Amino acid sequence: MPLHCPRCKKNIDKAKVDEIDAQLMSAYHNDALRRGLCPVCMTPLIDTEMKVKE
Repeated sequence: MPLHCPRCKKNIDKAKVDEIDAQLMSAYHNDALRRGLCPVCMTPLIDTEMKVKE
């Protein structure tokens, strides 16, 4: 299940998060994924595997 940005309407594959984070850090010094934020708009990412508490 991916991480989802509700603002950008994009998904980030959880299996590739470390790889994408390394690329963003080396090219742009962007640590947004490490902080759980969308690297484009800085909106908190939603983990689609998490269940809502009732």
